[in-house]
Amino acid sequence: MSAANPYASAERDPFAEAFVLGSERTVRELGQVAIEAIGHTNFNCPTCDGELLRLFRPGSSNERQQIFNPEDAADVLVPMLSGLDREHCVLLSLDTRHRLLTVSTVSIGSANHTFMSPREVFRDALRVGASAVMLGHNHPSGDPEPSRDDELVTQRLENAGDMLGIHVLDHIVVGDEGRWESLARRRDS
Repeated sequence: MSAANPYASAERDPFAEAFVLGSERTVRELGQVAIEAIGHTNFNCPTCDGELLRLFRPGSSNERQQIFNPEDAADVLVPMLSGLDREHCVLLSLDTRHRLLTVSTVSIGSANHTFMSPREVFRDALRVGASAVMLGHNHPSGDPEPSRDDELVTQRLENAGDMLGIHVLDHIVVGDEGRWESLARRRDS
């Protein structure tokens, strides 16, 4: 890590630096998108706006948004993931009443792939004591149609979540112009 980079230090999460360096949007713009999507502005991140988006904690239990269905998840994920030039995987960690605990960036990939291993996906969920999660990732092509790989990785994550006692409620694929697809809804239909 370079000392010239204000986000690089031993005290900070290296994923925050990767997020800063891996985005066409500024960190401040992405942080504002997260704030607007979740509707909560009372938080404090004095050291780094990048850390705000890497692991966002939306406040006390009374203030946290409940995620009951794919539409609720899409309300959070679409503003964060639309229009990005690379695939990003984002995790919504939920408590037992499906209230949002954290929103965290799991990975930033290439134009057609992002890494979603169970270890990386469940790391933050375990850290905050999540009972359930919802995943989201974008397709930079703009087409939200889930690929066969998206279906396979979702199944793998559901199996891992079952072993950990964390229910994977859904996986949302975000395209452009506000379009998105729910893998859980497609499977159930």
